[in-house]
Parts: sequence; C-alpha cells; structure tokens
Amino acid sequence: MLPPLTIIPAGAGSGKTHTIQQKLGEWVAEGKVAPERIAAVTFTEAAAAELRERIRAKLLGLDRLDDALKLDQAYISTIHSFGLRVLTEFAFDSGLSPKPRLLNEDEENTLIRLALALTDKANNITSNLTRFGYKYDFISERSAEEVFRDDLLSIVSQLRAVGWKEESATYATHAIDWIRERYGNTCDGEALTAELRTRVDQLLQAFPESLAQECGNNATALKELQRDFRN
Repeated sequence: MLPPLTIIPAGAGSGKTHTIQQKLGEWVAEGKVAPERIAAVTFTEAAAAELRERIRAKLLGLDRLDDALKLDQAYISTIHSFGLRVLTEFAFDSGLSPKPRLLNEDEENTLIRLALALTDKANNITSNLTRFGYKYDFISERSAEEVFRDDLLSIVSQLRAVGWKEESATYATHAIDWIRERYGNTCDGEALTAELRTRVDQLLQAFPESLAQECGNNATALKELQRDFRN
C-alpha cells in the first residue's frame, strides 16, 4: 500500500528528479497508481516538463505505451499551475469563475499599493525607508518604494506557501526543534536573545541611518554591512 504523501527533501543535484522518476515508473508498472492520477509539484515550468518526460521515458522503457500516453492527464506542474488547474476544474463547486488566471506584475503592484494605502501597519517603515536599509537600486533601476514592495510580495508568497495562520506557533516550534536537533542546546537562549537585542539597539542608536560609511573603501564590507543593517 502506498503512503498518501511522499516528500523528498534534498538539495540541488542530489537526484530528486531521478528518484521520483524511478518510483513513479515502478508504481505504475506494479499497478499501484494510475498514471493519470499522479500529482507531482515542482518549482519551475522547465523542471515540471523535464519530470513529465523522464517519467514518460521510464514508462516507455517498461513497454507501458498506454500508460505513457495517459501521463498527459497527470497533475505534473508548478505549484501555481497546479492551483490554477484545480481552481479551473472545480470552479463551480467552489463558486468561482471557471476562467481564473494568475495576476501579472502590474496588477500585483496595483493591489499591493492599495493594500498599503488601506493600512497603517507598515507606516513605521514606509515613512523612513532609508532607516530600514531601502534605497534606489541602480542595477534594477527600482526605487526604494519598489524594492520594499518587492520584499513585501516575497513575504506574502512565502506565507501562502507554508499555509500561515495568524498567531500560529506551529512553524516557530518546528524551526526550534530543527535547530536543536542539529545544533544541540545553546545555553540560556533567552539571555542570548536579550544580549543580541541590546547590542543591535546600541548599534542602531550609534548609526541610525546607515553603518556603511564606516567601512572605508572595502566594497565587500560595504555590501555586507548594508545587508546586515537592512536585516
């Protein structure tokens, strides 16, 4: 009997795609799963296309031509494409439009501007972006405001990805357990946190606008200090 969910956590180049290809090919050949009922999610369209073709090649190598053809019906895509397909196929069940689509960049910017205008939650940052490390980006030619909105959209995307809920301690608990498992005890965590906060406050009081001007002509130090100050 197959597990309801299989997760393969591994870094780039470690063989995730090969493992998925082999497992799914074997499961289809053994009759454990129908090829059209496979759901495999990746992060890019290129990776999704590669995964589909690898699984197809595996099935063809096993002389499973019919199964290889049925693979076109499988849910093998990016997370966004997967969500779009589900919303489209079950639009009437959920009372939504049968033609949903992803927002383009201009629409995202419009909505994030509107959201910021309707709340005072970010006023402390937006009223003094320089203090929080935001400035004009000469490489992308984006203003400090645009860079801040990009960060905000990135945070929203990450929260959506993990299924964030207000006041939920689930993810913090998981992170703490992950750190303790790998690094062991860190003495008095509260004391270390309090000391770090004290030092950060002292640093910001001494250099409220930027710390970068104190690093001399070292470009690497300048970049790192700007990043740390922004963090």
